[in-house]
Parts: sequence; C-alpha cells; structure tokens
Amino acid sequence: MANIILLFIGLTAGIIMQRFKSVPADSYKILNGIIINISLPALALLYVPQISIDSKIIYPLASMWIVFGFAVVFFVILAKVFGWDKSTTGALIMTAGLCNSSFVGFPVLLAMFGEEGLKVGVIIDQAGSFTVLATAGVIVSSIFSSSGFSISKIAKDIIVYPPFIAFAVGVVLKVSGFQHTELTRTILEKLGGLIVILALVSVGFQLKISIKEVHFREMFVGLFFKLLLAPAVIFVLYYIIAGERGLSADVSLIESAMPPMVMGSVMAVSYNLNPRLANLMVGIGIPLSAVTLLFWYLLMM
Repeated sequence: MANIILLFIGLTAGIIMQRFKSVPADSYKILNGIIINISLPALALLYVPQISIDSKIIYPLASMWIVFGFAVVFFVILAKVFGWDKSTTGALIMTAGLCNSSFVGFPVLLAMFGEEGLKVGVIIDQAGSFTVLATAGVIVSSIFSSSGFSISKIAKDIIVYPPFIAFAVGVVLKVSGFQHTELTRTILEKLGGLIVILALVSVGFQLKISIKEVHFREMFVGLFFKLLLAPAVIFVLYYIIAGERGLSADVSLIESAMPPMVMGSVMAVSYNLNPRLANLMVGIGIPLSAVTLLFWYLLMM
C-alpha cells in the first residue's frame, strides 16, 4: 500500500512543480540524468549478481520477452497502417512493451499471492524487465530515435549506455561468484533507491494533458495493448496452449498485465521518442490498470 501511495504522491508532486516559476522547464532532464547515470547502474550492480535462474521461473522470465517482442511487431505493423512516425512508434513500444513489474507489481503480487508470489515477481523484475530494458530497450530506442538505421550507432549507444555497462559488469560478477558485502549492498541500495521518487516526479513534471495535443488514438491503442492484448497473449500461450497452471503461470499473467514501466517512459524521453505520449501512457495507464488487473485476477481464478 505504501508503494501505491508513494506512486501517486510522486506523480502529483511533479505535476504541481510545473506551476512553480522557480523550477526550470527542463528540470526533468536533470532527474532523468541522475536515474540513467547513477540509479539504474546501481540497481544493475546490486541485483544482477544475485539472480538465481532455475526451471521454475522460465515461464515468468519468458513472459517479459514475449510481451516486448510482440509489442515491437504489433506497433511496427500499426505504424505502417496509420502512418505513425518513428518517434511515436518507438514511444509506444517502450511504454506498452515494458511492464511495471516492481513498483506497481510488487504490492499487487503480495496482495494477490502472498510472499511466494512476490519471490517470483522479484526474479521477473531483475532477470526479466530490467534485462529487456537494458538490452532490447536500448536497441529499440536507438533505432527509432535516429533518422537512419545504423548498426554502428546502435552498437555505440548500447556500449556507452551506463545501465548496460553496469549490467555487463554485473554478469561478470555473477559468473565469478561475487557476493556483496554489507557495505556495497547498502551503498547500491541507497543509490538505486533514488529511482523511485525521481522517476515519478520526472513523469509528473512532464505530464501535460491538453485536449488539442493528446494523441488519443495512439494512447488508446497503446493502453489497449498493454493492459488487455499483451496479457491475453500470455493467457492463451500459457494457460491454453501450454496447459500451464499454478503460481508461475498466474504471476506471469498478472505481471504481463501491469501498467507501463516508468523507466520505459524515462528512456523514451531521453531518446526524444514522443515524450508527451510516453508520459501520458504511464500517467493514465497506472490508475487505469486498477480495473484491468482485477479483471485478469478474476479470470484466472
């Protein structure tokens, strides 16, 4: 409950700060810079060496990649149908394709499935959502933000992207059997903990709802995909085709139905992928998901 309350406090604080003349209009860029260059790398160094993968979490882990991959195909096709520009297409992929598996996901999983469900959710967040964001997310953002497809530019964007560098270092530490000390864990937790409030304030600061400027069709399609279509695909694949039942399938379904990831929006903005649409997807998707999550929970019962 505390996480949900903090979520709305952060968004509201950002919205209110828009009206303070003493706060520069581009202040969100500073917040995003702290998140991308300090907080995200800290979380990667903290969590990646601790990831433990076994057969029990294959379904939950795969669900995050399935949703993102489906988002890429879905929105690229619709972009050709509706004539969307690359910026809009990229923003939709980065928001509708990434799930808010931790900040919204953790308290929801705890309420629905208890501590056992939360344990599965932590693995999904660490080895699933974050890994997709730091790898495929960087690739997609680079492709859709540039005027032309350049392998060298994409490779450079990935190699120099601080969260990916930290992710790669984390993998090396994991392979080498590294274990955090109390000191390193505490430092990384403090640095990574900044991401929660900073990301929410950043989104709220940029959340400007003007009827004339809102891309209603794009936003509607994006939220329809994220909250209904993506979890429907997981439901069909896991429950009907694979015949999977139990906690792994249930958590996979609920996590795939989570609202857009806040960091997906932050990354989209950092690559100038239709910032207004990216922030609206998060700002409107989070409260709207309260209804759709209940629907999916009742469906799987």
